[in-house]
Amino acid sequence: MSLVHLVASPDDYLLELEIDAVVDALRASLDGAEPEVLGPAVTPEELAVELCSPSLFAAQRILVAPEIASWLDVPAQKQPRFAAKPATVDATALVQVLERGVADGIALVMGACSHAKPKGALASAVEKHGELHWQPTPEAPKPWEDLLLSKDQERLLDALLERTAGGVAFAPAARKLLFERLGFAPRALASEVRKLAAASSDGRVDEELVRALSFPRERSIEVVDDAIFGRRVTPVLDLMAAARGSLPVRDWNGQAVDNDRVPQMVFSRAVTTLQQLLYLRRLAASSGFADEMAPERTGDRWWYPQRFSKRVGPALVARLEADAPSPLVRSGSKPLSMFRLGGFFKGAARYSDAELVDALAAAGPVERALRGDLAFEAVSVWLAEAIGAG
Repeated sequence: MSLVHLVASPDDYLLELEIDAVVDALRASLDGAEPEVLGPAVTPEELAVELCSPSLFAAQRILVAPEIASWLDVPAQKQPRFAAKPATVDATALVQVLERGVADGIALVMGACSHAKPKGALASAVEKHGELHWQPTPEAPKPWEDLLLSKDQERLLDALLERTAGGVAFAPAARKLLFERLGFAPRALASEVRKLAAASSDGRVDEELVRALSFPRERSIEVVDDAIFGRRVTPVLDLMAAARGSLPVRDWNGQAVDNDRVPQMVFSRAVTTLQQLLYLRRLAASSGFADEMAPERTGDRWWYPQRFSKRVGPALVARLEADAPSPLVRSGSKPLSMFRLGGFFKGAARYSDAELVDALAAAGPVERALRGDLAFEAVSVWLAEAIGAG
C-alpha cells in the first residue's frame, strides 16, 4: 500500500469517512501505528520537516493533516473552462520532499474539502508518488425532474445508512421518510440514524419512530405550495403538528411566527394556490394546451426542457401578460419565471377542474372554523381531503 495519500471530497462528512478508511488501512500495514493528527495551523514547511524526521520513540508513523485545501489548486466553481484557482498557500517545500521521498516508516494522509478534484503541483506529486482519492458527491436531480434526490444520491445514502445503523433494520417507509426530511445531508443522516438505532427497542426502525424523533429540516409555510403541487399532504400535516406542539415555524421571509396563527396562514396560502391552479388549468385549456396537462406527459423527465420551456411556457407567459392582473400575476408585477410557471403547470396537471372547485367550495366552513378552538383540526382535515383526493 502506498504511504502517501490525498483525500478530497465536496462533502466534509464523506471526506472524514474516507480519511478514516485510509488511516485504518495504513495502521494495518504499519503494525498498528497510531495516527498523529496535525492541527490546522501546520504549514507545508513544518509538514515537510516531519516527513524527513523519523521518530525516536516509534518505528512507524502516520501523519494526518485533515484539511489542506488552501495548499491545492481547485478549478473555479461552476466555471470549468477557467484555469484552476491558484493555491493560497505555497506548498513548494512539501512537494520537494514528496519528489525526493519521505523517510522510511512514515506515512502521510492529507484531506481537502473541495468542490472539484484538486490540481496543481501538490496534487500531481501525490498522484506520482502516492494515491489521490477523489470522492465526488452524486449529481443532484435536474430542476425539472421534480425529485428531492437522484437515484445515485439515494444509493449513496442507503449505503451510509447501512454502514451507520449497526445492524438495526430500517423499514422502507422509514428510509423514505428520513431521506425526504433530510435531503442529501450525509452528516445529518448519520446523526439521525445513530439516534434512531439507539431508540429502537426491537432492532427495527419504522416510520412511526422516524416521525416521533426526526423532524423536517425546515418548518416553513413554504411547504404548503410544494405539498399542493405534489399532492403530498404529509409536509403540511407535519407543519401543523409542529405548530401545535409549540415547535418553531417560519414564514416566507424566514421569520418565526406565532404558532396560533399557523392554521390561518396555511389556510390562506392553500386557498390562494388552489385558485391559481384552477385559473392556470382554464387558461391552458383556452390556449390549446389541455392535452399538455396529462400527468403522464408532465411526468416525463424531459417534458420541461424539451416541451414546456420551448413551446408551452412562452405561449402561456404571453397570455398571462395580456390577462394581467390575474390570480397568477398581481397588478404591477411581472409574470412568473419560466421555471416557476412550469412548477405551477405540473401541479395543476395533478388535479381536475372539479377537484379544485370542490376543494375551494369546502373552504367556506373551514374559514368559519378558524375563529373557534378547532382551527388546527379543520385545516388539517380540509387539506387532507383536498390534496389527498387524487
